[in-house]
Amino acid sequence: MKIEKNIPIPPKKKQAPSRKYKGLCDAIRELEISDSFLVPIPEGMCAKSFKDRIFTSKALIKKKRGNDLSLTTREVDGGIRVWRIQ
Repeated sequence: MKIEKNIPIPPKKKQAPSRKYKGLCDAIRELEISDSFLVPIPEGMCAKSFKDRIFTSKALIKKKRGNDLSLTTREVDGGIRVWRIQ
């Protein structure tokens, strides 16, 4: 590999929220305490990765709302079930 000097680091690009999971974010926003919904795991994605995606979406919503939003998930037949617990 060629080592180069004095190459400036470009500024970070602000990443727009993924449109791919917009329905997931919308569903999380609408949940009331003790509500739940079932999400099928996308083909080619493992349950752990998809749970991470769910909690990333929750963190973005919580940051925008500025309130408490607690979720829990369980892997069940047919996908991942998401409950709002607070």
